[in-house]
Formats: sequence, structure tokens, C-alpha cells
Amino acid sequence: MKPRIPQKQKDYVRSFCRQVSPGQQPIYVKHEPLRGKPLRECFSIVPEHISINGGKQHFGWAIVELRKVWLEAEFHVIWERQDGVMIDLTPRETLIERILFLPDPKREYEGRQVQSVFKALSKKPSVKRFIQLAEEFFIATNEGDLADVQRGIIDCPRGAEIENEMHELMRQIAAEHP
Repeated sequence: MKPRIPQKQKDYVRSFCRQVSPGQQPIYVKHEPLRGKPLRECFSIVPEHISINGGKQHFGWAIVELRKVWLEAEFHVIWERQDGVMIDLTPRETLIERILFLPDPKREYEGRQVQSVFKALSKKPSVKRFIQLAEEFFIATNEGDLADVQRGIIDCPRGAEIENEMHELMRQIAAEHP
């Protein structure tokens, strides 16, 4: 199972976007990842790119869907070129043509992780449990001094336990949603 870019005109996607960033409309943004940059490090990549190339940054949410399982909004930043074209510069595990980006002008990156927002599309207990664990994982890996860790290995035994259970659940979810 791999995440996909949801269709922004679908009612369930529009409803989710209204929940995450009220009053904003999702847009498709071309994905042009910068070579040699670390995966998923948008909050360092975009400001560095702006300092060299100009333009602006826009905070919001990258919306992904695990078909018939869940929608997820991940806090994200994209680059706007000087000609107004918006681009996602951040390398990802999978090469994609575009992302679904939901602007959130009320949010800014403050140097700390921001919890993803999930919406279950399945009523299976495994999906509900996975989303619950994702929330627990975020809390466990962002307590105290861990809140300021930006990358690298996080020494958090409870986080490791949760992550192991999440991996097991993903195998179960994949079997339940072929």
C-alpha cells in the first residue's frame, strides 16, 4: 500500500480540508525535488532555496490518502517563485508529479514538529488503532527536550515500542485493504 495524491474535488477530501484549514482551498503543486537534499526536510530546504533564488514560502499541509484507509495532513512548506508559480522542492521517498497542498496562513513553523491530522476512511479497528498510535507516537517523541530534536535518532523507548506496533498494524491494514 502506498499513499496517493487525493482528488481535491471529492466531497470527503474537501470536508477534511475544511476541518484542517478552514476557509482555504487545496491546490495541486508541482513536485520538483532538489537533488542532494534530505528527505522530508522542507523547513530547512525552502528557506535556504529562497535565500539563493528569491521568492516566498507558504505554510500549509500536504494532503495524502491511503486509499479507503485514511486521509493525512502533514504540516509542510512550499516555495513560490518570483513569477508566482508554487513548487514543492522537498525530496520524498517516492517520486511524484505533484502534491495536494492546503494553505494555512494562520500557521508558521516554530522549530518544533507539528502533529499530522488524520481522518479514517475505514471503520476497521486496525485503522482506528493506527491513528491513535500515530498520536501517541507524536506525543512520546516530542516530550520535554525531545520537542527540540529536528533530525537524527531520537532516544525514546516508548516511541520505539509504538513504532513497532504501528509497523505490525500497517501489515494488517495492507492485508485488510488489498
